[in-house]
Amino acid sequence: MHQRSNDPSAYLVAHRGDRDGGVENTLAAFKFAAATGARFAECDIQFTRDLVPVVIHDNWLKRLCNRADIKVMQTDLADLKTICSNHFELLTLDELLLWLRSQPQVTMFIEIKPTILRRLSTAGIVRRLSECIPEFQFDQLVLISQSVAIIETCKTALHCRTGWVAESHRQPSCVIDYVFIPFTQGFDIAIWHERHVKVGLYTVNDTNIASELLALNSDLIETDHYAQMVADLG
Repeated sequence: MHQRSNDPSAYLVAHRGDRDGGVENTLAAFKFAAATGARFAECDIQFTRDLVPVVIHDNWLKRLCNRADIKVMQTDLADLKTICSNHFELLTLDELLLWLRSQPQVTMFIEIKPTILRRLSTAGIVRRLSECIPEFQFDQLVLISQSVAIIETCKTALHCRTGWVAESHRQPSCVIDYVFIPFTQGFDIAIWHERHVKVGLYTVNDTNIASELLALNSDLIETDHYAQMVADLG
């Protein structure tokens, strides 16, 4: 068992930023997390109709904008920003990466949602990402996805750190650096550690559960309320 740091910032991940600082996956939420000491954060990306990667979890806008008739993948970026503006400021991946360069202490896990596979091949997805991400910035990023095909192509073409969101039965054939699993599956941690893969558990907003998972030797714990969890665990 590796030695556990007493500093919560060593293992807590600001899941889609910190919800106490702003709407999930917005720059306000990420800025709040970073200002309160976050060293790890996670975001999600979907692609617009004009193939711009944007930082948002859902393809549908029902939950965040009360628009059940709008899909991210079927809407151009300009229109999407206007639709979202009454609820939150939609962030592009370019904008997030620009801000992230001023936060060298933060490692960002970027979850690539597999919705885009309906339009692009994995090679096309990776090509779009490579156009957005400067080569020097890959050291600050980990590309993750529940799509094994996306992860395998990222590893081969971009030679970057990768992680698998374990929501399918097929596992990546390539070497991965991280696996993200539901916190209820904490009993699998030792299995992944035997394969030299770091384990992140999602999504934990209860300090008692977080403490139990730390006792199981988890590497990372995702939380929606980073600052509050740090205060409670510190």
